[in-house]
Amino acid sequence: MVERLTQWHARPGLDREQAVRYWTEQHARLVERVPRLEAYVQHVAVVAPDGSEPPYAGLGEARFRSFEDAARATESAEWAAVLEDARTFMDRPPHGRLGGEPGVVPDAGAGTED
Repeated sequence: MVERLTQWHARPGLDREQAVRYWTEQHARLVERVPRLEAYVQHVAVVAPDGSEPPYAGLGEARFRSFEDAARATESAEWAAVLEDARTFMDRPPHGRLGGEPGVVPDAGAGTED
């Protein structure tokens, strides 16, 4: 599996809540049409336990079976439509674009119970 991660900020002139609402309600529908997409996950940033504001509005994960599938998907007309639509709510360019294979830390979560 290959993941493409996009960390983004709201476009200037648009408040964070409006941008997140558009991302989750409208933009996601376009992403779902991208060929060879295995999964799309949206992480909406939230206020930290200490009350500080999040450093970004959201993090999107587009998952593909292989680098070949990711390359073909990002060359498609559907992907071009996703990028064009992102300009309506997202500060460009998106921050933290990354492609890679996810790994699991074997002992993560094996700590003491609370």
